[in-house]
Amino acid sequence: MTGIRKIEYNFLHWGPFVCHYKLLPEEIESFKSLESGEDYRDNLAGHIQNEKALDKTKVFNLLIPYLNSYVQGYYSYRAKHLASGFELLTAWVNRQVKNEFNPPHTHDGDLSFVVYTEIPDGLDEECRTSVANSPGPGCITFDFNMPFDSGRDKLFLQTHSHLPSVGDMFIFPAVLPHWVYPFKTTEGERVSISGNLKLKNIDKELLFHGEKKYDAKEK
Repeated sequence: MTGIRKIEYNFLHWGPFVCHYKLLPEEIESFKSLESGEDYRDNLAGHIQNEKALDKTKVFNLLIPYLNSYVQGYYSYRAKHLASGFELLTAWVNRQVKNEFNPPHTHDGDLSFVVYTEIPDGLDEECRTSVANSPGPGCITFDFNMPFDSGRDKLFLQTHSHLPSVGDMFIFPAVLPHWVYPFKTTEGERVSISGNLKLKNIDKELLFHGEKKYDAKEK
């Protein structure tokens, strides 16, 4: 009797590099303690009434260990160095209540992040009992923006949806389309802190698709 032969393979690392982190309790409190600034709604896509700017220096200091982790993870994923430095371009807080939402959109800059500091009681139950063929209330969805083709799309994940909990953080390419579904019955605020970063010495093709295109002018 012969055994089952183990077949070796190499996984092709391509597509958007998105990292999901879980903040420590003290880090959550540090984000929650940030003081809100001026009204920031005119700069954002969301249908949300309470969106305020945040102090970029304070936000950046809280992000540093996770940005370093993202760069290290990117090297493991692509065997390429992503960047030699960061600049935080913008930072703001969203306080979403029922019936508010974020439509499909992308961000400025090279990288974006979102941190969840408050989730209203009952949102998980509303999401669990929701009857729909789409992600539930309060979920964030990332979309790789691949052409949809019934049947063949089962061969890959086109979207990823997530119902956030307190302390969740995502770091993702700013050009990656994403959106947030409204919740309808839950009272309270779904609070998230977001921002956009510029990376120094970066090839943007590497950030989203993985392989650098050959340029005939390069030596």
